[in-house]
Amino acid sequence: MIRIRTGSSWRHDPRLRAALGGGMGRAAAARAVVDALAVEVDGVDLAAGRAEGPLLPALEALLRAVARVARGAPHATFTLPDGELEVVIRRRGPSALLTIVALSRPSRVLAREVEVDVEELAAAALDASATFCRELAEVIPEEADRESRRLRAAARDLRRAESTPPRRPRAASARRRPPPARAPGRVACVVELADEDGVLDAYEGGRPDLGSLLAPGRLSLRTADGREILAAAGLPFLVLRDLGAAADGLLGAVRRGEPSFEIPLAHGRAGAARALALDLVARTATAPGAAPVPCPPLDLARALAEAALELGRTARARNPRQAENAFLAELEAAAAARIAQIAELAEGDRAGPAGAPARPPAAPRVPQRALGPGRLRRLRFRRTFAVDAGLPAGAGLLPAGGLVVAAGAAEVIAVARASGAVAWRVPGCAFAAAVPGAVVVARGGALAALSPRTGRALWSRALPGGPPTGAVGLSRGPLVVAERGALTGLDPGSGRTLWRLEPPGASRLEVAPFGGIAAAGADTGFVYGVDAAGRVAWRVRAPGPVARAPAAAGRACLALAEADPGAALVAIDPASGARLWEARLDLVPAGPPLGWGRRLVVGGTIGGDPALCAVERNGASGWIVAPPLLAGAPSLAAAGALLVVRDPRGAVVALGRDGAVRWSRPAAAGQPLLGTAPPAVARSTVIVPAADGLAALDARTGEIVGAIPGAAPSRLSVDAGLGVVAMDADGVTSGWRLGTHLSVV
Repeated sequence: MIRIRTGSSWRHDPRLRAALGGGMGRAAAARAVVDALAVEVDGVDLAAGRAEGPLLPALEALLRAVARVARGAPHATFTLPDGELEVVIRRRGPSALLTIVALSRPSRVLAREVEVDVEELAAAALDASATFCRELAEVIPEEADRESRRLRAAARDLRRAESTPPRRPRAASARRRPPPARAPGRVACVVELADEDGVLDAYEGGRPDLGSLLAPGRLSLRTADGREILAAAGLPFLVLRDLGAAADGLLGAVRRGEPSFEIPLAHGRAGAARALALDLVARTATAPGAAPVPCPPLDLARALAEAALELGRTARARNPRQAENAFLAELEAAAAARIAQIAELAEGDRAGPAGAPARPPAAPRVPQRALGPGRLRRLRFRRTFAVDAGLPAGAGLLPAGGLVVAAGAAEVIAVARASGAVAWRVPGCAFAAAVPGAVVVARGGALAALSPRTGRALWSRALPGGPPTGAVGLSRGPLVVAERGALTGLDPGSGRTLWRLEPPGASRLEVAPFGGIAAAGADTGFVYGVDAAGRVAWRVRAPGPVARAPAAAGRACLALAEADPGAALVAIDPASGARLWEARLDLVPAGPPLGWGRRLVVGGTIGGDPALCAVERNGASGWIVAPPLLAGAPSLAAAGALLVVRDPRGAVVALGRDGAVRWSRPAAAGQPLLGTAPPAVARSTVIVPAADGLAALDARTGEIVGAIPGAAPSRLSVDAGLGVVAMDADGVTSGWRLGTHLSVV
């Protein structure tokens, strides 16, 4: 006997009643009804109590799947709340076989081929939907009928469906596909399918369908000499899906140099968790209850990826329409990217020929000569402008010669620093970056380059891929636009796509220009040097995911990577990709490395407490200090022979070359978090967010010599004449110029 029930606790959900009383539309409230959905056979819930979510879409999906099977389709699938459970209904004569799969890894088959009568299944689904509609109308009477209209339409569709014998799938070929040739001396994963029922053949194309991939079979993992490491009978697609995700974790462990790793396996019959234990140092694998056997980790990951690709080839050979199945395409795409990552890890660093020096574009130098002789005593600032660009987009505050561009969601506004006059303004954007000769903005699905002087669009085009995360210009070369997993080279004159590069497995890329080379750090733990033609000129393996865009120090490209328990700073020759040195840091970085005289300094935290690490330019360890008065992640600025450090509460400390404190200013008692902008230094003056706005400090003594009230910037810019531009977290941008200054000789 089959019964489908919905929970009733939603009727008393205080959040639903609060939403109704708080002005939420009744229609929206009906869509938000959340509770459990139970599919019971002989009193046992096949979903094991895991099916909980919005009931209206879940019941509609159930009705439409049952209707497909009732009309004679070989099988139908639907997803229960939040995509965590996939229900497969397979037709066999007058019966339906129910399979419920929990997709959270490791995957579990909660119920497999539970046989029920098709007509009883349809009646149970109709009864559940009718009961829920009645209950919904009692609680939300005015809008329940309108919101349940789709559910009622699905019920009518099911009632009209005739209970007919299922269509016979294409007859499966009796010829067995020969097993793939195994590379000699390497770990192999062999998949054998036992698809007598024609599960793969039942796919009709045009939509994602997990059910048509759940053919039974056996997966066997073997050593290079043929010994069996692990064997698993069940549903090879699910097993390979889980093992593929575990292989990604294995590759991360190899990149980080971890000594061991465990691949979780399906739970045993007693419910105990099982795992394949890998010793990454000894290069062995130990299955539950077995002795260790030789198993190089990269060979294991490659074998799993190749098995997934072989399963895809087998499925398409049996049923060419499987090429349209998104579940299979996702498995194969992940496996192909995994093989490319394995090849990179196996090859390690790849250096290119030493060519012309690859140097980053020179940053505008801000003079540090004091405003006048003697001791600075007082500065006065005059406001020149205030504009509201909306929530900051990209960098938010962009330099453009004598202009400063405030980029926000509402507007992009260019203002003259000296006079405060608005030079141009255009509609807002979601991303903005300054590149040589242009301001690149993205809004909607379009990417455009604006003239920095006039704001006129130089070109406009559709986004080359996903939303951009960065944009840089190469010397006499293309613009390089970064997105989550790809780099695209664009013609700077027309915006035409010149090339596109997708590093294997990367889901985050941070890019910086070094002359004719774009240095891109990936979360896969590699730094790529990409030339103007889109070729990978060199590649360097970092100890872990690259946390920030590569930075420049002298002639080196510096990559800051995660390396448990802290970080690693890797110096690379940007022209050839040669690894110059690597320094381990005991802190978790809070910002990029800062060049300071003959040293590099990285600020961060150790156990949540602020700390600073100094490294010599040759990679040798300098000093590590925990400055007093500070709390939280520090931000840094160089002020000649002093290093100015600020915390989020507004405390400021200046350190000398030896790491000792030269002067300090504590945060005001009870001071809330201020603007997050780091200190800005010009003309021996430090501009920092303070309790009541911005404070101007004498860089030599820390004495307050000026103040700008009412500013809490998240972005701060200071020019050679001590003109200040500040943008707050809401995009309100204000500018001030220096009015008068007083020095005592």
